[in-house]
Amino acid sequence: MRNTIVAVFVFMLLLAPVRAAELVVVSDTWPPYTDPELTGNGLAINLVTTALKRAGYPASVRFESWPRTMQGVNIGVYDVIGAIWYTDERAKAFVFSEPYLTNVVKVVRRKDRAFAFNSLTDLVGKRVGIVKGYAYGDNFDRIEVLTKVPSNHVILNLLDVAHGRLDATLDDELVLQFGISRYLKNTSTQLEILPKPVSSRGLRIAVSKANPKHKEIVAAFDKAIAQMRSDGTYRNIVEQYRY
Repeated sequence: MRNTIVAVFVFMLLLAPVRAAELVVVSDTWPPYTDPELTGNGLAINLVTTALKRAGYPASVRFESWPRTMQGVNIGVYDVIGAIWYTDERAKAFVFSEPYLTNVVKVVRRKDRAFAFNSLTDLVGKRVGIVKGYAYGDNFDRIEVLTKVPSNHVILNLLDVAHGRLDATLDDELVLQFGISRYLKNTSTQLEILPKPVSSRGLRIAVSKANPKHKEIVAAFDKAIAQMRSDGTYRNIVEQYRY
């Protein structure tokens, strides 16, 4: 009788669905896309973890500095970078998804210090705030005639624009909107985000090649994002982060 019970128990275990191992998604802090203080850890992480869960990959989230994020996924300590731009160099270590969001980089200035902006040459002679290590797009990054003033955070640049220490700064449009609405309410009416884009890039996940299922994870993620767009889940999440 005991052997029969054991055999039945083993058979039931074999029939039970195999649960995917939990993935560890890592990111630096880049509000409102990635931020542990925001709903769902930010817009990008909310979309990513929702899609991964739908695809059968439950995920936990960690926040690190950008260098530790890159290194950790490169060596397989973490599985997924939740928000990253594609480069050929990065593709040597990671497998990238299709873009699930688009980052549009725009210029912000004071309204009372208006200047025309139709191309990057219109910024020549202006003091333009940049964030150290940020990739604004090949055209902007390569142009050397601009006066680029580096800082450690976009909020510092926005404050300097508001107080007239900088003529302009630039960043992703949603990042600018969030920063102005959250941290510069008293000066928000003085600032203007210009309509002309500087660049646009697709935001993706990157899965470590150290994870043996990296191709399957990316394919399942892309499929889940497509399904979320179709059934309205994607739009409902995005609408939570309008500023």
